[in-house]
Amino acid sequence: MMNDVQELVAKSNTLVAQDRMPLFEALVQYVQQDVTPFDVPGHKMGAQMNSLKMVLGEMTMRMDVNSMKELDLLSHPQTVIKQAQELAAEAFGADYSYFLVNGTTVGILAMIIATCKPGDTILVPRNGHKSVMNGLILSGAKPVFIRPEVDHHFGISHGISIANVKKAMYEHPEAKVLFITYPTYFGSMSDLQEICCIAHEQDITVIVDSAHGAHLGFMSDELIDPMSAGADAVTVSMHKTGGSLTQSSMLLLKKDRIAPDKIQKVLNMLQTTSANYLLMSSLDAARREITLYGKQRYSDLKPVVDEAVKAIESGSCYEVLKARYLKEHFNQSYDWTKLVIRVNGIGLTGFEVYTVLKEKYGIQMELAEGYVIMAVITSSDTKESIGKLVFALKDIEKNLGKSTTVISTYVTADQVNELVLSPREAYYAEHESIAIEAAIGRISADSLMIYPPGIPLVIPGELISHDVLQQYRYYCQTLGNVLTEAKEANHITVIKEEA
Repeated sequence: MMNDVQELVAKSNTLVAQDRMPLFEALVQYVQQDVTPFDVPGHKMGAQMNSLKMVLGEMTMRMDVNSMKELDLLSHPQTVIKQAQELAAEAFGADYSYFLVNGTTVGILAMIIATCKPGDTILVPRNGHKSVMNGLILSGAKPVFIRPEVDHHFGISHGISIANVKKAMYEHPEAKVLFITYPTYFGSMSDLQEICCIAHEQDITVIVDSAHGAHLGFMSDELIDPMSAGADAVTVSMHKTGGSLTQSSMLLLKKDRIAPDKIQKVLNMLQTTSANYLLMSSLDAARREITLYGKQRYSDLKPVVDEAVKAIESGSCYEVLKARYLKEHFNQSYDWTKLVIRVNGIGLTGFEVYTVLKEKYGIQMELAEGYVIMAVITSSDTKESIGKLVFALKDIEKNLGKSTTVISTYVTADQVNELVLSPREAYYAEHESIAIEAAIGRISADSLMIYPPGIPLVIPGELISHDVLQQYRYYCQTLGNVLTEAKEANHITVIKEEA
């Protein structure tokens, strides 16, 4: 009984502390003063009336200020930023948190650079974000790519399996770091708790890209967040699912395996010295909101989503990705806030349905793939907003649906490309640009990427195969836009061969 009372008191004290917003409150207090600015930024707290101020409003312009004593300094936090970061660490179950003003990209770069020296081996899922590949270039680490679980039915990739993790560790006992994407862009989640235990037994540090999982710790207990699962460092995009402004993220850290000072030092190398206070204060405000109200809001939203899933599938050829499907086929769990809808059964590609939803119904989906479209659900969604999507999907099938199912061999990659050079070696090698049709057998110095989700078809150092070319053709024909660094259309940058 006494333990129950003590736990209740501790929980109550935590909620009281989480009700505070030290950085946000300090910023609002500062801009409400009668200040005459002779510092930067040059708009001087919106002193002149212009189109920006007319649209954004006076308070927004006044809150766009420079670092100063009252508002602390992100690179060396001592007061209100430090307090806000400490509250975030407590909310997410971490020892430390670091505010990021260049999105999760800078957090991923920092985690890799802080844990890998040049030549160190890092185990990486091949369906990682492009920023992971850039982290390999900057750190000089040698990647060992782990094949993700490929779902040919939905035409997407899921997380990596425990068996493939064990295999990679056995074949590469020199590995120092394991990188995990959790959840994946499409919401699948490997057994991170078990993976962390296995890795730590081998003295391998676990770092996690949880860009799409900022909300996981504030839902029901059935989904475990990466900090609770035992990860050593995690980067979360608060702007994606946590409610902060675009480009604002957090890096969360457990201090046992990675020194906090090292993370701060690397971040100071990568982040701006003119950190945006609108972004940072939005992190402070969003943390309070999701900590105090997240569980109740997601609890209220779950039956609304369940009802929508039933309505989408009822009497239709649509199929929605579900937790039971992922568990049975891939032994992975599922984040139900990623509404992945298989649409190729109505005779249309995901790209076509995505376009119709936007142009005819004014609905902006998160992404499309060959077989699926995906909607990101957050606590800001309502029965009405989700209902619009359900209606539009039904209407599309009724008016545009066909009797055939769209099937393609190249919807998703089913192989890991051969890595001939490390990404860093490829980056610094001599390059040339050639037509991609003539690039089979050459070593890429470029990334071919579909965005979103930002997962490359080929990265620097990998051999360009016939399968890569076929996937490129498929995406060009269906999507019409493949991101590449080559200046000429249908060209790719490759390693220059010796004469």
